[in-house]
Amino acid sequence: MKRFIFYTIICSMFFAATSCRDNLMTDEFTIGKGNASVYAILDFKPMSAALTRTKAAGNAIKDITSLHVLLYDYDTKKLIKSCEIDNNNYKEEEISRTDPDAENNKTAESTTKRVTFGLKDKIPFGRYYMYAVANIPNLLTGTAYAENIKTIDGLKSLPLTWNGSDISANGQMIGYFATNSSSRSGDESLVLNENAVKLHAWLRRAASKVTIAYDGSALKEGVFIYLQSVQIKDIPKQCYLGKENNVGAEGYTLNAPASGQDMPDGEIMYYHEGDKSDDFEYGEGCTDHRITVGTPRLGSHEESAPALYFYENIQGAGKDKRQDADGNGKLDAPGLPGDDTYILKDDKPYGTYIEVKAHYISNNSERLGNGSITYRFMLGQDVKKDYNARRNCHYKLTLKFKNFANEADWHIEYEEPEPGVMTPEPYYISYLYNHSMMYPVKVNTGGRKIEYIKAEITDNRWFPHNANTEIYWAEAENKYKDQWNGFLSLHKTTQPVLKENTNEWHYNQPPKRGERMYMDFSVGEHTTTGSESDDKYRVEKHLTEENTYNIYLPMYTRAKQMIVSTGYTGNNPYVAYQRRAEVKITTKLAGLETPFENIIPIYQVRRVVNPKGIYRSANNNKSFHVVLKRLPQENATEFATFQSEGPWKAYIVKAYNGDGIKISGSGQSELVKNEDPAYGDVVHGKTGSMIDFNVDFTAGNPGANHYAIIRVEYHNYTCQHLIFVRQGNEPDNLLDDGAIWYAENMRSKTERASTPLDEGSLFKFGNWDAPIDALNNKNPKTLWIRVEPADFKLYPEGGFDIVGKTSKMAWSKITYASSSEAFTDPAGDMRVAQDADYRALLESDDIEQGYGILYGDDASETADHINNAYGYDYEHSSEGRGMRGCFVYNKTTGKNLFFPIGASGYGHRKYREEGVLRYASGRTDYYPLPGVNDRPLFYDLFRRPGALYWYQKAESVNGEAMIAWDINYFTFDFNNLGMSNVLNETSSTKNPVIGSSACFVRCVKK
Repeated sequence: MKRFIFYTIICSMFFAATSCRDNLMTDEFTIGKGNASVYAILDFKPMSAALTRTKAAGNAIKDITSLHVLLYDYDTKKLIKSCEIDNNNYKEEEISRTDPDAENNKTAESTTKRVTFGLKDKIPFGRYYMYAVANIPNLLTGTAYAENIKTIDGLKSLPLTWNGSDISANGQMIGYFATNSSSRSGDESLVLNENAVKLHAWLRRAASKVTIAYDGSALKEGVFIYLQSVQIKDIPKQCYLGKENNVGAEGYTLNAPASGQDMPDGEIMYYHEGDKSDDFEYGEGCTDHRITVGTPRLGSHEESAPALYFYENIQGAGKDKRQDADGNGKLDAPGLPGDDTYILKDDKPYGTYIEVKAHYISNNSERLGNGSITYRFMLGQDVKKDYNARRNCHYKLTLKFKNFANEADWHIEYEEPEPGVMTPEPYYISYLYNHSMMYPVKVNTGGRKIEYIKAEITDNRWFPHNANTEIYWAEAENKYKDQWNGFLSLHKTTQPVLKENTNEWHYNQPPKRGERMYMDFSVGEHTTTGSESDDKYRVEKHLTEENTYNIYLPMYTRAKQMIVSTGYTGNNPYVAYQRRAEVKITTKLAGLETPFENIIPIYQVRRVVNPKGIYRSANNNKSFHVVLKRLPQENATEFATFQSEGPWKAYIVKAYNGDGIKISGSGQSELVKNEDPAYGDVVHGKTGSMIDFNVDFTAGNPGANHYAIIRVEYHNYTCQHLIFVRQGNEPDNLLDDGAIWYAENMRSKTERASTPLDEGSLFKFGNWDAPIDALNNKNPKTLWIRVEPADFKLYPEGGFDIVGKTSKMAWSKITYASSSEAFTDPAGDMRVAQDADYRALLESDDIEQGYGILYGDDASETADHINNAYGYDYEHSSEGRGMRGCFVYNKTTGKNLFFPIGASGYGHRKYREEGVLRYASGRTDYYPLPGVNDRPLFYDLFRRPGALYWYQKAESVNGEAMIAWDINYFTFDFNNLGMSNVLNETSSTKNPVIGSSACFVRCVKK
């Protein structure tokens, strides 16, 4: 059992007084003859510690604003002398004090004020009662107090009235003087029999305070408590200055309430500001007042922490106030363990209690839940049977949630309808295309049969949720219509690219992507009419709740590209914003005329790009610390960590060529042996924790590459992120009998870039002699955010540095080959990759693409600033910078190949603009009307990142001349590009002034 320590405020006092008043003194003193000079020290100490169980400021009633001294005759208990202490006649200083901490039985240093002064008038030797009263102005002159202060009992019975509008006005205190500063005997008498006396006064407030902290360390995974407010309820309207304030007891004379309802409610502290509308969104935007097992602690018991104040309220002992004292999981009534009858306020009508209001969500399939919840606790000196909310105490109350947080503990008000349908929210789906999650629906049938469940997508958006409209074409928002362009589907999508005529046709063809009917509710897995054989829903009988079923409905993201020419995608293109859909779940129970309807929001999480890949050279075994990060807004300059909305895990899903790549725990995560031999060990993290782990390497074989794909499943395992790892830069193929690709771009005809992160040089078509150095490829302004058309300028202005040359060259002086010509083979066994090499990667069922940031040899952790995350160039050293690009990977073997888009984000210099660095070939401004209405993701294509890679030569593909491979980092396009987009030629001549575009070059083995 914990030890509860109570410390009275020590106020050691020497008095210096002006304006003292003597009453007639008729008694003879029996303790010698003489007069005593009185000196005092006033030390102001924090409140006593109380109720240490594992909106005013915490010092709202800390100061002394007025101070009076009253001297009473020992025998008659009547006032014989009084004075007011003038604050102009004392010395004030700061002192350090060591205070006990009752919560952890340690000590803590604190700084308090000390006031010292001497009393001008001497006091005759004798035996007295002497009191100090603080913070009652006009105590000696006010008519309201004149009768009370004449006697000790009257002084202690002086009525105080609670001031709810000014908490600092409730700091009234009383204390008695003693010659021994360590005395706690309770004997209030004082003997003066020396010429000089040092006195100490122990001041005690009539009020106390309570600080509230919250502990979620014992919660289950996937359980969230969103705190709304905390309030202290039923506090005394009045209080005696110096004797026990036992509201409602026999003989109580202050305000004698007829019932607990006559007691006012005290202060309220809000954790969530503003109104909660019907569509208020709980989730990641509420992390400042959310409790989970991974972020378990909120609130503080420090002296300055926000606190709730109240007057003393002595209510004695009573029933065990724990809601489930016998541990049987049911509410207990007095003397009836297991009885689920709750006695109001534990049968203490005048008791003071704390009430916490919150919103409860459980996405844990063991016990799904969603709704408002209230926690109440009766104050007292312990958590069991004491109801005495004593004065001058600091009550340190920690609400410790356990398991599902709606179990019997404290007095919990949480109710689920029977029959009823519970749909947890928010719920998340991956930012990646063609991914899925299972949405749980909890049905309490009340003994009835489920006739059907129908799911309908009512809102399916292509545009970012709650985003500033400056970053997308807001006029093309298609809320509640044009659902075929949205990201969500109720049926499985297998194609990475839709090739039908329109998205509408594909969406509405059977099985309709936006509708699904479920009819079989026997326990097990089932398909629905027209669905793929592996497109199954699941029914489970709840193990502990009668007549209750959990039904898991599959939901999917759509294809990577939904009709290429429109730009719509099932992969979230936004790194700073979620996308939001709404699904209506209609549940019909037999015997009930009206079905249950639940509207649920499904969020497609932000695209995660940082980090997306890790590269190590063959003999580099430096570990990399992964912390998944995202941009908090489109134009932010710093990436930020984020919490997983549910448990998360990371594991190596594919590995190639040995086991030299491992993962390990970091921060709050831990490594657990995987029982499935198909996967490696798994790093686990808790609900609400950061996604944080290490990737470890062993020194590799210089003649072989090592590869791994790490899968991170977060947000209750409903979302996935892949990290591509490569150790070694030997040329390699991604497909059996396919092209053997070099890992680096070309820097010149004879030299590859120094690392796969190095973007290499930009070349005009066919010209090996004037490689434009990567050091030129910088944007004209330092922070490349809020980009407008006018920001694109020729840069650098004085010409370009050319690899291997000492002088700069103007754009117009750099020549290019005609489209009928080609790049000659570079040095060694290399040739420039051709359309067939790239196309094999596009068309293979084993190959997919991922887009994001790659970190290299000198990086040991995820970067924060965008300049560091994006800004790798081949001359930088040991700065840990990354490079954006496209990862092409074999999902069967785990091999991967990286194509950088450049430190600027633009792997392309445009022929039409004198060599301006810009990815978009045809766009120099916002997409014009009316075309943008049909393809809104192209609205600001001019500023979006991407790169072009030259072919060795032009080639006819389906009757069109193709000259380069196009990598669109924003819309995930990975496809060929025609000559008309990148060359400035007529049928017979070429423009010698403007010339060709400049693009990257990647080689394969001959």
